[in-house]
Amino acid sequence: MLEKLILYFVEKTKGYITKTQLVKFLYLADLYAVKWTGKQLTELDWRFYKHGPWHEEIDAVLNSLKQNNQLCEVSSGNTRLIKLTNINYPGDFQFSESLELMLDNIRKEWAGAGNDKFNDLLNYVYQTEPMKEAISKYKPEQKAQLNLQLEREKLLLELGV
Repeated sequence: MLEKLILYFVEKTKGYITKTQLVKFLYLADLYAVKWTGKQLTELDWRFYKHGPWHEEIDAVLNSLKQNNQLCEVSSGNTRLIKLTNINYPGDFQFSESLELMLDNIRKEWAGAGNDKFNDLLNYVYQTEPMKEAISKYKPEQKAQLNLQLEREKLLLELGV
């Protein structure tokens, strides 16, 4: 699923996505899935590391996709963008309609160039319950586990369930 999500976000942003944005999109996809269904989309054991959500498996999958000539990185000014190597990528991800709507909402809300858009994304991610807890308890170099269930617990509390 991780590979499909990476390819989805790269394809849907038409390659105007940085690695940092991609990692945040993946985190939000897992976070929203937990929030609404109680289960992650990926099997990543998300960590708070160097000020944000992270997992080493993302780097491994990105490297594999680059080695298989599915993705490449290109420079655009001072920015490194992740792009598909095949411009005519079929894009048939076979996601459910509800999952595709959720993923597309992430893309529409947070994709785009410019420091303001990027900073808004970072601020939003840092205000999620798992990140707030980690920031309050750990140092950035500690690689502390993020508890994505905190976002669901917050929702259930708000709903009075």
